[in-house]
Amino acid sequence: MVGENAILHADRIVDVPRSQDFLFPLLLLLEDREPREASLQMAVDRALLESTDLPVLRFYRWAQPCVTIGYFESLADAKVLYANLPVVRRWTGGGTVVHGTDAPYSLIVPRGEPFAALRPSDSYRLIHGALASALREAFPDVETAHKAAPKCSSACFENPVVDDLLVKDCKIAGAGQRRSRAGLLHQGSIQTGSTDFPQARHFASLMARVVRPIALPHGLAEKAASMINTPPFQKDSHE
Repeated sequence: MVGENAILHADRIVDVPRSQDFLFPLLLLLEDREPREASLQMAVDRALLESTDLPVLRFYRWAQPCVTIGYFESLADAKVLYANLPVVRRWTGGGTVVHGTDAPYSLIVPRGEPFAALRPSDSYRLIHGALASALREAFPDVETAHKAAPKCSSACFENPVVDDLLVKDCKIAGAGQRRSRAGLLHQGSIQTGSTDFPQARHFASLMARVVRPIALPHGLAEKAASMINTPPFQKDSHE
């Protein structure tokens, strides 16, 4: 399992004693710096969800600008709107997100964790609360949206929902979630104009008492590649 291997190969432990309540007693931090195609990055998240026995926070990079769409969005429509970019379906909900100058991340929580059983609104609020605190190191004006804005398009970052992160009414962080028998997958995008997120370890430390950095488990990228042409990545009920 990913969790067992990760603990054995962690390069250091970040133990932050605090009085606050943490979302997790232990969180694995995967700063995955190898750029990959969008379809493979989505599959890596799925492979992690299906194999890990510990929560994993993964930051990663795109090989090129691309578009991801929510699980229930139309792939055919998105390919027409973004004909010049690769378009891939996420395994999570939400709208359409254009990537290239953002810092994407995923939080993978196996079903054995109590956090995986929280209501979507509660888990979204808690994750974004920690993210907002980490972002305030560089963006002191970050605040959470207290209500959803009227939907004006399928573009995710044009339609803030409750607990999305804003700077002067401009959405800079949003996410989609999905729950399965394996657990919870939260896929987010931080759009501050940089593909790096220097506050990654601070973000992790705000969610867990102990943070253990890991590398991508051996063979997981190959396992993910075998998933690319299987549902949900090619599913489109709107076609």
